Amino acid sequence: MASSAKSAGLRRQDWDCQKAGDGELAILPPDEPENVLIDDFCRILAENIADYNEDRVAGARLRLRLAIHNGVVEPGANGYAGAGVVVVSRLVNADAARAVQDALPEAGLVVILSNRVFLDTVASGHTAIRAHRFRKVAVQVKEYRDEAWLHAPGFDLRDVDLTGGPVPGAQPAPDPPPGNESAGPARPSMTNNFHGEVTAGVIGIQENHYG
Repeated sequence: MASSAKSAGLRRQDWDCQKAGDGELAILPPDEPENVLIDDFCRILAENIADYNEDRVAGARLRLRLAIHNGVVEPGANGYAGAGVVVVSRLVNADAARAVQDALPEAGLVVILSNRVFLDTVASGHTAIRAHRFRKVAVQVKEYRDEAWLHAPGFDLRDVDLTGGPVPGAQPAPDPPPGNESAGPARPSMTNNFHGEVTAGVIGIQENHYG
């Protein structure tokens, strides 16, 4: 995780990380650019996971679900609390994200963005990765209901069955032609906005070791 962040130009040493079993909650500083997190960090992390898994048997592979949100957080008795933490915890454990892992056993990383992050960052053209690479899903966990956006770097989710079960012959998405999407649009500099109490970039990570 640290090497992927460093390669993307992010400062993981400044993230406020809270471990929870096989998962992690990370609160990012205000000047960590959200577009770089979605573009470069997720891509590099997926590549590093693929390298790690290359010579490992199915049961020893590393697979992650990573949720990204921007919302209100506040210190609590046992770590961070607040609406932002609730949202990211719901997203990282969403049935749709788990279904992608079930359908695509070779996908080492599944990313799920909150609707707010997707609209403010991806749909607004601030990322090199285009909006059509994400798949919209409905997330309903307890009192939380909202749309979210799934992405698995290197894979096309448009025809993936999210009802469960692997997709026969599922293959990674082909590389874009030279000079096309790989370059992407020019990305303006972005930072996470802080206002009110504390509004921060929030990441939820859940780790799984299975084939």
